Amino acid sequence: MINYGEELAYWYLRLNGFFVIDNFVYHRTGNSRDGDADLIALRLPYVKEPIGGNLGDWDESLFSHLGEYDVLAILCEVKTGHRANISRVFENRKVKYTLNRVGFSDIEIKEMLSCNSSSFMLNHNRKILLKLLITEHGTDNQDTFLTYTLEHVEDFIYSRIKKYSNQKYNARHFFPSSLLQYMMYRNNRENR
Repeated sequence: MINYGEELAYWYLRLNGFFVIDNFVYHRTGNSRDGDADLIALRLPYVKEPIGGNLGDWDESLFSHLGEYDVLAILCEVKTGHRANISRVFENRKVKYTLNRVGFSDIEIKEMLSCNSSSFMLNHNRKILLKLLITEHGTDNQDTFLTYTLEHVEDFIYSRIKKYSNQKYNARHFFPSSLLQYMMYRNNRENR
């Protein structure tokens, strides 16, 4: 992770049951340029965990678009500053590259891109790709991608830390993120 926004987005997705790859590289193909996705995430059906992995623990606003029993992939871009060239982040070449990487078949990818490539959500037979922009400065949701603010992401993370305060604080050193450890420490300090 390069910056605090990407780190918050990473933990937002992890706490919603996703496995996350950060700084995913798009290698040059044909005339296209190299590039990267800030985050790609994959969530399989039937995710459970005793602490923080139950039905009421997921972000309701995110799962209002997604089904708990679907195979879910997210292509996520995080902007903490200027939001130039947002539409290029979610161009079909990158979406296809991501879908290949998370294991969707060529037939599924072709169907997803031909039916609804201009939508923020591509769906085929209970397999979904969501295009998500997380930004410091709110922007209007567009049909082509879903937008959340960093404030929304941070609030969700804090709500999960508060819900499982003792468990999260006692295990804080096992989380490989000084930012998340600090959030757990801060929550514990404020709630003594």
